[in-house]
Amino acid sequence: MAETLTIRLDERDRKVLEAAARQRGTGLSAFVRGLAEAEARRLRRAAIRAEGEKVVSYLLEHPEARTEVETYGRPLGELP
Repeated sequence: MAETLTIRLDERDRKVLEAAARQRGTGLSAFVRGLAEAEARRLRRAAIRAEGEKVVSYLLEHPEARTEVETYGRPLGELP
């Protein structure tokens, strides 16, 4: 089960978010939760991409690692 999060919003920001929530036919809490969840997904994906970029950089800098991946990273049916 998710935990409750309490936030403080400045009045102008709250009014903007309330108006956006109303346009979507939802309450403020549900709207802000949706924004937060979408941002959390974006951050997770960005972290995964960054990790993948580190792996690619490592492979480019270390030919022996690239060779190993080329040899052992192939499906069994493609091995010599």
